[in-house]
Amino acid sequence: MRILVLTPWYSPFVHPRAYRWTHVTACWAASGHEVHVVCARQRGLARSEQHRGVWVHRAGFDSLKEWLFYWTKPTQARGRLGAGSARPSVMLHVLSAVYRYIWKSICFPDDAWQWYWPALHTAKVLHRQRPFDVVVSVSLPFTTHLVGRTFKRRHPEAYWVADVGDPYSLHPGPLQNPLYRPLGRRLERAILTEADAVVLTNSALAEAYVGHLGLQAKRFAVVPPLWNDDAIADNDLPEPTLSNEGWHMGYFGAFYAPIRTPHAVADLIRRTFEHRPELRQRLFFHFYGEVFPEFWNMLHTLPNTTLHGLCHPALAQCQMRSMRALLSVGNTTPWQLPSKAVSYLAAGTPVVHLSFIEDDAFVRFWADRPHLLVLRVRQGRVEDADFRRWLFFLENTPPPLSEAERKQQVAPFRAEAIAGAYLNLMGASKPQSRF
Repeated sequence: MRILVLTPWYSPFVHPRAYRWTHVTACWAASGHEVHVVCARQRGLARSEQHRGVWVHRAGFDSLKEWLFYWTKPTQARGRLGAGSARPSVMLHVLSAVYRYIWKSICFPDDAWQWYWPALHTAKVLHRQRPFDVVVSVSLPFTTHLVGRTFKRRHPEAYWVADVGDPYSLHPGPLQNPLYRPLGRRLERAILTEADAVVLTNSALAEAYVGHLGLQAKRFAVVPPLWNDDAIADNDLPEPTLSNEGWHMGYFGAFYAPIRTPHAVADLIRRTFEHRPELRQRLFFHFYGEVFPEFWNMLHTLPNTTLHGLCHPALAQCQMRSMRALLSVGNTTPWQLPSKAVSYLAAGTPVVHLSFIEDDAFVRFWADRPHLLVLRVRQGRVEDADFRRWLFFLENTPPPLSEAERKQQVAPFRAEAIAGAYLNLMGASKPQSRF
């Protein structure tokens, strides 16, 4: 097949959507399909090039921030290695607040609206040269689905797959302005109705869409998060090292208010050292991932805590396996499953998960697999009974899984399996429900 993928986030951006679709498209290209990706521009990268067998076309900017980053060349720009490790300036605090609370509230359907025209134009030019059999639109941002819908309406013979990484009109969500909520809800319903297939990463979101938008369950196919065994040597990265001996705990990922915030895990760290001050000599915490300005001071001031910022996925995988345990912070919504859930599973390292709700997507995903300690959070802090379990866990952490056990439990989520699931969906006459 000849496949077109629309996604602003693509390699070398460090982002969940970029990680997933860089590996999926590479698998398709390796299988003999002709794959083209239309993504956003980035300084220092060619407007059109071939990457791991995939034709990558960079057009426009998916936000005002990315346009500014292109011209100002900041060292801490979002989605780049190292972002979030340095103290944000006062100006960055101000600009981030203005962007988040004013600019993003004005934009519709989201702050990526300006990417619509360059992405659509590039897609039309490529289709004119040789028609595509399949077009895949990837969110977030939601604007990408508008590009996919317009492309489908002009070329109805193409099979359109709408891949939903995160919902749009469900609250809380990326649709911030309440005045836009009724229109956003109708628009999202139209997208999910008109697409030939809709792919979600977990069944809870399908259930939420059925209740929220009144759609039928058979509209949705569930293709879970992806994991790929990136090797450090293949990416010419330094070997991972920890600053000192002791017990190292790592959190990998970002925080997004109000869906996922660091307040409870910060309180857990402080309480741990208050109750067990002797642990300051051997217990250390690490945060890998972008830290937005509103959370930086809170995390930076925590005892025995290091903020590493964004790092290459291959390096992150190796760091996960070197930890005594991994920290996970749950969402306040039941329908969003963090993509790092599979990476944590692949590490084979014990996981401590802070859960805010009863129907927790991460807990449901983990099911009855071993090495998961769930700590219930109520009113912003871990409950006392679970805090005592946490202190016991620190002294009695189970060993990591064996290599054979680790490979066995992550096999269904490997890049080849996920890419194959999409191909099976595209080859069907209509999408089949998988939940």
